[in-house]
Amino acid sequence: MVIWAWSPMGIEKGVTTPLASLITVAGFAAIIWGYLLPVRRYLGRATLAGSITSESQASVRRNLLLGASLAGIALLGTWGATQQSAKWSTSPDLDPNGYQNVAQWTQIATSVGAILFAFVAPIIANVLNRRTTYVLMCGASLAAALLFYQTNTVINGWFFATAFLMGGITASFYGFFPLYLPELFPTAVRATGQGFCFNVGRIIAAIGGLQIANLVGVFGTSANAYSVLCAIYLVGMGVVWLAPETKGKPLL
Repeated sequence: MVIWAWSPMGIEKGVTTPLASLITVAGFAAIIWGYLLPVRRYLGRATLAGSITSESQASVRRNLLLGASLAGIALLGTWGATQQSAKWSTSPDLDPNGYQNVAQWTQIATSVGAILFAFVAPIIANVLNRRTTYVLMCGASLAAALLFYQTNTVINGWFFATAFLMGGITASFYGFFPLYLPELFPTAVRATGQGFCFNVGRIIAAIGGLQIANLVGVFGTSANAYSVLCAIYLVGMGVVWLAPETKGKPLL
């Protein structure tokens, strides 16, 4: 059976068996279990040492899963769409319009946007609150990705402007999470908790990235595949309301 598989260098053709999806799911489950095991052991030791209470263990575990999910959603949107923009800029779907080094300039546009917007997100989170800010970032990220992938057919000023917006808005999460994730955990396990959320989120995003080729096959073009993958932001807009609101509350 022939499929298309994602790799850091692009979409590659390969051969798989019907067991491929099962192997991917099993591998993901094993990795999650492997990450959770030392965290559970650490929480147990912290409880025995009196650093946290038995009651707070349940809250910590819940926030671990919620934090990792929120981070994974943001990373999946970034890796699945924004990080594909430079590669897509050289695809046959776009008229180069005489521009040279398009991939490089696209990367610069998205990177400059990321630098600027990452400073803005925590400011907004302090003005509003954490959950509302996350919802706004998800909605804006989805809109920016659709604007970039669905309105561009020619390389021009609009192309680079929308690349700047998409790169900036989707990267705003990386200014938000260093503010929010530490607030989810008591001091005794804060570093462990936020480290877990950041890194398990990367695993979730990697699993999603592997499905880009399948989405291309279903939806016809790379632009459509990247756009559909960004629908994950809609999930984030719901999941965040299960997480605690921490604005104005003292650290534990």
